[in-house]
Amino acid sequence: MKSIKSVIKTEAIFSNDESHRYNLRKEWDKALPTATVISISPSSLTNVSADLTTQLITNNVEALGFGSFELLNLYSKIDVDVKKIKDTTGLWDENTDTCIKASCDKTFKDDNGKIIFAWGKLTENNKKHGEREKQILSLLSIYFDKVYCIKDYGIRHFLHPLTPSVRNEWVLEPWKDYRKFKAEELKAIDDREKKKLKSE
Repeated sequence: MKSIKSVIKTEAIFSNDESHRYNLRKEWDKALPTATVISISPSSLTNVSADLTTQLITNNVEALGFGSFELLNLYSKIDVDVKKIKDTTGLWDENTDTCIKASCDKTFKDDNGKIIFAWGKLTENNKKHGEREKQILSLLSIYFDKVYCIKDYGIRHFLHPLTPSVRNEWVLEPWKDYRKFKAEELKAIDDREKKKLKSE
């Protein structure tokens, strides 16, 4: 019989009034590489308790061989249902992007570190969220060589950790491969629309 012990060190960075959470770091093995994960928005659960998204991220990042991760978000405002938001004013501030860039910069310098975009399809059908995505992509374009997104073993790409098909296992797809896939998908849709117009 033997005892196996693990210690998870957790640290969160908040605004002074604690209405924004900029970064949540969890570390269990400092000898292993780290991952920067960028999702949508934070919950109020932080150190001991964890919401389902954070728990799924922890499980999958550990399974992929990382010893720590930093969780950041497109929006840093705590406990906001972004799917119901029409005006994104106040959902992030100047510290949000500063912390995102600092985490990505640190991970980029780690030979085996990875930056994982995990906000999924939120931005596809919402102009305001799409504008926020463009800001983040512009901010982080210099890191794209080490950026990945989550896909499943089927045909679904750029998924959020809560997506049922990836809750128990992530497949990391290089961001550049996803962008190429997306461009080809959009071209195929455009070609179909053009054929449809010609036939009418």
